[in-house]
Amino acid sequence: MSQEAGRHEYHIAKNRLETMVDTIFAFAMTLLVLGIAMPQLSVSQAATELPGYLAKLLPQFILFIIAFLVLALFWIEHHRQFHYLRIVDPTILRFNVAILIFIVLIPFTTDVSGAYDGVMIAVLLFHVNLLIVGALFLGQWMYICKCSHLCDAEFDIAKKGYRFWILATVPSVAILGVVVAFFSPPYSLLVYILVPIIIGIRRFSSGRQEQTSG
Repeated sequence: MSQEAGRHEYHIAKNRLETMVDTIFAFAMTLLVLGIAMPQLSVSQAATELPGYLAKLLPQFILFIIAFLVLALFWIEHHRQFHYLRIVDPTILRFNVAILIFIVLIPFTTDVSGAYDGVMIAVLLFHVNLLIVGALFLGQWMYICKCSHLCDAEFDIAKKGYRFWILATVPSVAILGVVVAFFSPPYSLLVYILVPIIIGIRRFSSGRQEQTSG
């Protein structure tokens, strides 16, 4: 056995980790909808009371959509990071275990903040949850960039800075959400609308720079 093969003998297979990540992301995204609780009403009660109850659930519906889209963004970014990765070393494995812990927590913090959107501690749970997940993704990307021997030959050094700023978007917006929560907890949850706007602007700017340089 070669020294190189021996060094990577006990590394977990990349496809096994990707399968676990995909499964947990799908499970977490499905659990989000279970936090929207419907009342047990009779048919006669539903005709009069259901419209008002659905109106009260509007903040939870909005937060469900926000949390689902953020989870989808994290899943896509995980796929893009692993596109370049060839070897899963122990540090990458630890990053992913930590990421998945807080991904599984997102349905819980979404449920709590949606049910008590006017309570600061409730919405802070959601913001801090996303802040930690975003920071872990950013940390993992910085580690991948530092350890280029873990990546395929096609790994482009020019993409490092671009992906860094894309990944920094969610934790930055989460910090903004924490600040806004001290003034208006319900409206602080709407700051995540900025995420696709910022990423879209960043991608447009990057595309313009590539056209100019080309």
